[in-house]
Formats: sequence, C-alpha cells, structure tokens
Amino acid sequence: MQTIHDATARYIRRGYPLSVFDNAVRQLKALDIHVVAHMILGLPGETPDMMVRTARYIGQSGADGIKLHLLHVLSGTDLAEEYAAGKFETMTLDAYISVLEECLRVLPREMVIHRMTGDGAKRSLIAPMWSADKKRVLNAINRRFLSDDLEQGSALPV
Repeated sequence: MQTIHDATARYIRRGYPLSVFDNAVRQLKALDIHVVAHMILGLPGETPDMMVRTARYIGQSGADGIKLHLLHVLSGTDLAEEYAAGKFETMTLDAYISVLEECLRVLPREMVIHRMTGDGAKRSLIAPMWSADKKRVLNAINRRFLSDDLEQGSALPV
C-alpha cells in the first residue's frame, strides 16, 4: 500500500486507488489468508501526521501484519534526480525513530510487526546514508523504544 494519501500515491506512481487495497484485504481475509501491508515512512511531501494516519488506517484495515520501510533514494531513479535537485530531503535517524514510535502506538497490539526498517543496496544508495549501517539503526531503535517506554497500541482506546 505504501500510503493512504492520494497525492503521494500519484507522485510515487502506485498505479491503483486505495479502494484496491481495501478490496484485496477483504477478499484475502474471506479466504482466511494472512495479510501483511507495506508502508513507506518518509515519502516526499508527507508529514509525520500523514504517516501516522496511514499506520492507523492499516491497523484498522483488517491486515494481520505490517512491514514499515524507510524511503531510500537509489541511483538511476527519478527519485534520485529529484533528490539531487533539492526537491525533498530524506529523514534523519532521529526523525525516523520518532515517527516509527508514533506509528507503532496507533497499531493494534495483536498486529504483527514484520519489519521496522529496511536497507537499500549499498552500491546504489544515495540517501539516507545512515540507513546503510543496519546494526547502528537497530541499536538506536532499541535504545529509543526502551527509553521512551514504547508500547504498541498505547494510543488506541482500551
């Protein structure tokens, strides 16, 4: 799915409206097939609030799990050209973890978190370069989650 926001979906050329995701989840669940949605954090033009709204939507969609990804700018892509032209910035590690925490707080406790970050191929990664050091990223996420006493679903009504 990547995002619930139409303007962003057009920008990334997702190629289908949100209703296709909704229908797919319903049809797969009717067949008792587990559904895992993908979401990209840091898409150009999206605010932290927009990202949290996407996470909340996924949490209410009926999906069983989620994979949260960080936007990577890779060489040889249209996105790389726009990044080089200064049309957008990628997230800092601190900003990423902050948004990640807010997203997890609005996801149901029973939803399986399959991924909290991803890595682009180092040979073609342009930005953010901090994402290439996976051990550092995972350690930073772990430290913040512990210090902030993060609890999945804590922002949802009981």
